[in-house]
Amino acid sequence: MNLKFQALDYTSEDQFVPAEYEYIGDELTGWKIIRNGEAYLELGPGYIPLQTTSCGVCSTDIDRRFLPFPLPQIIGHEVLAKGLGDNSNKQFVVEINDTFAARGAKDLDSFCLEGIPTHSPERKVLGIDRLPGGFGPYLLAPKHAAIEVTGLSSKAAVLMEPFSAALQAIIASPPKSGDTVAVLGPRRLGSLILAALSSYRKSNSLDFRIIAITRHDHLVKLAKNMGADEVVDLRLIDPKDLENKYDILYDTTSTPSGFESALKFAKRELHLKTTNGQVMGGIPHLTELVVDELSLLPANSKTFEFHWKSEDRKNKTVFLFDSVKENWIGKLPKEYSVFSGNAKQAESILEGPEFKNKVPRFDIVVVGSPEEIGLAIRPNPAHENALVRPRSAILVDTSIEENWSGESKIVLDFFKKGKEIHSSRCGDFHLGIKLLQENPEITTNLENHLISHRFPASELIEAYAKAKEPSSVKVVIDFLDSDSKR
Repeated sequence: MNLKFQALDYTSEDQFVPAEYEYIGDELTGWKIIRNGEAYLELGPGYIPLQTTSCGVCSTDIDRRFLPFPLPQIIGHEVLAKGLGDNSNKQFVVEINDTFAARGAKDLDSFCLEGIPTHSPERKVLGIDRLPGGFGPYLLAPKHAAIEVTGLSSKAAVLMEPFSAALQAIIASPPKSGDTVAVLGPRRLGSLILAALSSYRKSNSLDFRIIAITRHDHLVKLAKNMGADEVVDLRLIDPKDLENKYDILYDTTSTPSGFESALKFAKRELHLKTTNGQVMGGIPHLTELVVDELSLLPANSKTFEFHWKSEDRKNKTVFLFDSVKENWIGKLPKEYSVFSGNAKQAESILEGPEFKNKVPRFDIVVVGSPEEIGLAIRPNPAHENALVRPRSAILVDTSIEENWSGESKIVLDFFKKGKEIHSSRCGDFHLGIKLLQENPEITTNLENHLISHRFPASELIEAYAKAKEPSSVKVVIDFLDSDSKR
């Protein structure tokens, strides 16, 4: 197959420039992607061609230039597409991670074998890392990442990627009956988390209260439509009255001030869902923390046993930074293999025989400062590999208070009170489809209230600009719908 088309590449200057693309190949033998007459990317077998129907604009798209992946690129990853060839009568939503498992490869890497394929360092990411995304008329999707969707309208289906990502926050930080949980910043992602909480509560017959916290008139009404039991308007209340009030606080603000407020408002747990690629609360690499779905927990005997509630595994390897070594050597259970040193030494250990044919990450890393948190997440600017296993935890030893100063003191105080920070990234599309099918009233609310603006593909630049405006919620770009309206 040979697909030739024009598209708009996104650049590091936050601009769009026209480009000529050509996809040459097929699912069995692989593909060559040509951009402006030059080789751009070669893909092996396992990809199917799709024609973009519509694509949502995400906060990640707006902040794309801050991410550590090469540009220019066709961005966009909230894709609804129709099949081509044998799949021409089917409608697909596309999971964004391009992995060995997603392509149906016979030889899987250690991350796939460990059950965390979406965290493979070899992955490409649709519209984010190399693989051209949904802001173009055609895309190539790993065959198992293209999920056929039935029983949902196109208005709901185009929201499947962000809805599933929102649902992942609930899976990673599930409320219990009797909890009061809150979503800070119920705009595009926050509204989806409200809908995910509401559908999760109903499908699992749980009893917890859902609160939305905002300071914008148009978001008050939207939050109620998305399932909030109550909306707190920050313009009408002293924020001090909200301190330590919410069992779980889901922060979707992507701002340093929002993060600081979330630390204060959370009673038990803060779930960090999105960040802006910058240092927040004196902690570097919080964006990468979310990418790796890591948790930050106070170090104690219980947190050494941490794992995601949806997973069943036991931690076996622990790395202690030198600053905390004396506090923990000889005090950990004998079943742990314990290593210590600095970040460079940690990388050397992970390249050694102890981790041969295993996921080259420690199960738990213990730190004693904000700087060491950053090093545990991204120890080396030459690559994107953490020291700690995806979906595991970095434990914070709070006894060394002199290592914390300025804005990081509020983070230290948070951990000294026994509170936790969790994060999540992409979600399970199959579960997302199931919950929306089980909760038609929530699906109807998503269809009728979340998408604030639609643009034809010919006005992609205008759509992107609109998505940056505070007055917009979810902007969708339509490639095959001539009835798009602003």
